[in-house]
Amino acid sequence: MVMADTPLDKDAACAAAQSDVAYSQLVARIRLVLTVSAVLVAILDHAGRGSANLTALMVLSAYAVLCAAVYLCPQCQPRWTRGKLRHRLDVAVSAAVVAAVGQADIFPLVFLFFAIVVASLRYGLAEGGRVTIATVLLYYLAALITLPDVAPGRVLLRAVVLLAFGRVIAQLGELHILAARRQALLRELNQVANPRFGIERSMTAALERVRAFFMADSCLMLLADPEQGQERGVYALRAVRAGSPDVVPAIPLDAALARAMLPEARTDVFLYVRGWRAFGGCALSYADDSAAWSAQARASLGELAELLGAASFISVPVSFGRAQGRIIVAAGTRHLGRGDALFLARIAEQGLRAIERIDLLDRIASDAAALERKKIALDLHDTAIQSYIGLQLGLVALCRKAAPGNPLAPDLDRLVSMAAEVIAQLRDDTQRACATPGAGDAMFLAALRRQAAQAMAAYAVEIRIDAAPDLALGDRLGAEVLQIVREGISNVCRHTSAATATVALRCAGAMLRIDIINPHDGAAPPAFQPRSLSERAAALGGAAVVHHHSANETIVTVEIPL
Repeated sequence: MVMADTPLDKDAACAAAQSDVAYSQLVARIRLVLTVSAVLVAILDHAGRGSANLTALMVLSAYAVLCAAVYLCPQCQPRWTRGKLRHRLDVAVSAAVVAAVGQADIFPLVFLFFAIVVASLRYGLAEGGRVTIATVLLYYLAALITLPDVAPGRVLLRAVVLLAFGRVIAQLGELHILAARRQALLRELNQVANPRFGIERSMTAALERVRAFFMADSCLMLLADPEQGQERGVYALRAVRAGSPDVVPAIPLDAALARAMLPEARTDVFLYVRGWRAFGGCALSYADDSAAWSAQARASLGELAELLGAASFISVPVSFGRAQGRIIVAAGTRHLGRGDALFLARIAEQGLRAIERIDLLDRIASDAAALERKKIALDLHDTAIQSYIGLQLGLVALCRKAAPGNPLAPDLDRLVSMAAEVIAQLRDDTQRACATPGAGDAMFLAALRRQAAQAMAAYAVEIRIDAAPDLALGDRLGAEVLQIVREGISNVCRHTSAATATVALRCAGAMLRIDIINPHDGAAPPAFQPRSLSERAAALGGAAVVHHHSANETIVTVEIPL
């Protein structure tokens, strides 16, 4: 049995449609035209009972006033008139009109179909199906109550026709929403590729968006090492699951396990759905050359499903630079479909191209940055370090000339020690500049603690590092944040009299927040704006703000979008 495409989270999928003012105004205009037309028909062209006509006229008139208010004052409408309540109210009004004038009138049917169309186009199959069932039941009951002489079979036939048309309209709405969601995902995949955050964060964000789109449990990318090749059996796996950190690095994978995840037909698209015992389910492959689905042996794909712990999965080939491999989307309880598999193949073919270009630019930028760092390190050695060495030698010679009882001897010794520390720090900086940047957030936190220790040794200022345990920044962003924190600590040590300070780093949604907090003596300092921190934050697309807490604290907050 072949499963249909994945059902969608309609409320989340239609957030953009809800915020489309032009679309909402068009729907409100159509609803107002239909309501006013029904009122005119009830006044001018009605052949039914007078009491029923009066009831229908009152219901339609009240609803027309409400529709006019919604259309003319879209900003002043109450909350209860928004969202799903609108088309459900259309169903209730049409049912009331049917109960008043009988089921032969055309306008109640027009309202019923209008409600089904609006619900389906905005919320897809689930809401469209619910509205369809509700309209059919209300129409059937209203017709039986108002026309007891009509045969129930005739009313049932009309209800069945209405149900069939409603189901078709709901399916069309589902396809409309699915197409909009797919286009939105492809746009998002082009936006997540940010050169300054590095390839690791961009790739993790892309895989997380793919996983969330299919509402799956995990999304995996398995690639053969481009330097070694598949024949050497060197593979790297990146697995993203719900709640994974913002940066998920690729990990080496055992060759035997990697081959179990890579089918023999390296260019085919695979779909597997586990059935109940011996019934249902499918194991299919799709080849581009034949453009057709064909059955596959369920045993091998079933073993891969067991390995992934999934009830269904799709696997498509991917080419990322020189590396070849596969993207696998695995769902534990939901059933993926053919449309899902073909769209994942489109993502692998088109959606990841921007990240691939970022990877190429990242390597080029890294090579250029390495050469520039080496040049800067040589310049630093020839200018600053040599000058400090000369200053140190002069201070040592001056110390030797001073008599043992000279009162300036302790100060000279301290200056010699400070010069030696500066020289050691400069040499350490030049060595790090020439070396390859390290990976991993442990090195980032270690660098922060080293900055805190240097502030304590040089200025006697205790710096407390408060970093979130799930903080994951990657190499590029981590280096930028390290420079911002270093500048903030330097400002506290040089321009304040604080003996303690706190550096707090938090990730809230798509924003990284850095708080540099230092107490003051009770009198708030004059307003200032740290120029260097502001420039660094602006270069990353963020901003730096200074505010004073009521507890005699000055807080410099730097926010960087992720």
